Amino acid sequence: MIRQFYLVIFIAATISVSCQNQKPISATNEAKQTASEAPKLETHLRTVANNVTADSVQLSFTVINNADTAQQFCKWETPFEPRLGKYMEIIDQQGNEAQFTGAMARRVMPPPAESYIQVPPHDSVRTVFDLAKNYSLKSGQYTVRYLGGGISGLQTGNEIKISIKGH
Repeated sequence: MIRQFYLVIFIAATISVSCQNQKPISATNEAKQTASEAPKLETHLRTVANNVTADSVQLSFTVINNADTAQQFCKWETPFEPRLGKYMEIIDQQGNEAQFTGAMARRVMPPPAESYIQVPPHDSVRTVFDLAKNYSLKSGQYTVRYLGGGISGLQTGNEIKISIKGH
């Protein structure tokens, strides 16, 4: 009888806890809808110079805010901190990824306030960086894109094709 009593108490406690943790379906759907409607910062990548060599691949990286309010992103793992981290995907015509030769960094979490860049409403921020400083590149055709995600919170943007000429 004592075992049955404890079993009834255990079942009642389990049901009580699980009922308290459930959210109404409409509240869950509203949260998903609000999150999906929140404007995201867009990224755009393009070449800066027409003469691209294995020693110099100048690219422009722009973060665009189409929202009515200021948005921010962490500059870590973006070209706004060009000498640290692997944040680009560079694939040659044979499907091989270019070797990353740059520095990696260990970070203290959460990122400090100075690690964030504000983008005013309906505006953008831009930086120019040299892809050849962090990747081993040879002459040939490459597809390049920003990987996005991670700590920056930015989304993957467009991909570009570049043609690297020999030395």
